[in-house]
Amino acid sequence: MGRKTLYSFSLLFLCIGFSLTLGQLFFRKNVSSQTSSKEGAMKNQQNNGDMKPIQNFTTIPITQVPNYNLSTERWNAFSHHNPVKFSRDGVPCILFWTKRITIKFKNQTWLDLTDEAFGEKATVDVGGSNCSEESAMLSVKFGDAKSTKDLAIRFLLTNHNKLPSQSWFSLQQVEVILNNSVRATFHATGVGAPSSYSYRCRRVSSLRRSARPLLAGAEGAPRAWELSFTDFQIQGFAVPEARFAPARDCAAPASRAVLMGLAGCLLLLLALASALHGLVYLRYLERRYELIPPPARGPADKERFELRSQPVRGIYV
Repeated sequence: MGRKTLYSFSLLFLCIGFSLTLGQLFFRKNVSSQTSSKEGAMKNQQNNGDMKPIQNFTTIPITQVPNYNLSTERWNAFSHHNPVKFSRDGVPCILFWTKRITIKFKNQTWLDLTDEAFGEKATVDVGGSNCSEESAMLSVKFGDAKSTKDLAIRFLLTNHNKLPSQSWFSLQQVEVILNNSVRATFHATGVGAPSSYSYRCRRVSSLRRSARPLLAGAEGAPRAWELSFTDFQIQGFAVPEARFAPARDCAAPASRAVLMGLAGCLLLLLALASALHGLVYLRYLERRYELIPPPARGPADKERFELRSQPVRGIYV
């Protein structure tokens, strides 16, 4: 019985590993299919002459390459500087903060914009932002820096009702603006929270290994621009005290592929349990029939046999 139990647990772990691998394959396939179609559109635009080369865009090399292994870092939502804030009629509407924001164009060096956005001498302009009851846009323009002249990042948010009694805000798109022109559009996936909460995630990036990937849109160059946020936090529409509300973390729910894999594992386990039960029951019946003795013949049966075996004699009157 111990071997059967070990075999069952081994099969269970094998099925779970297969389901996780299947989920990763489905996710990579979806991302690659979306980005490949965008790359084809970009190449067609470049061949037709619709896209012009970007000029006067220089980068400042950063001393350290962005480190995307955050497993040893400790999250502390209250250790950052004042977040970027946009108010409408004196009422805060959007709050945004990130521990690190980096951007890259094609094969150039990663450009770190953290100090320019959240440093002690931050020089960002949010004058191009707007906010309404249904939608909001936060425009963070880095206009005073030499290396980021006329560079801006726009966050497009929507306010909707997932439940009748509760509204949610969602980040729909992130756009890279250069020289008042949209150079890249990234679609956010699963970035949102109830209006009474803020949203935070350790990594929101256009890189595929990100916890919350930004998918390149059709209007921009899919692989020309890369954008990455570390310890990303945002809140929209309901900011009563001009500070972040308790955060809803980006713990990713199980994907459909993982759920399908787990369901398949359960079915296999049920089939295995049924087969083992059938084998055990057959073995039990075999042993039971082996222990049953053959039917014994008593004396009465012997006398009856002798009477029947005697020859029939004639009857005289």
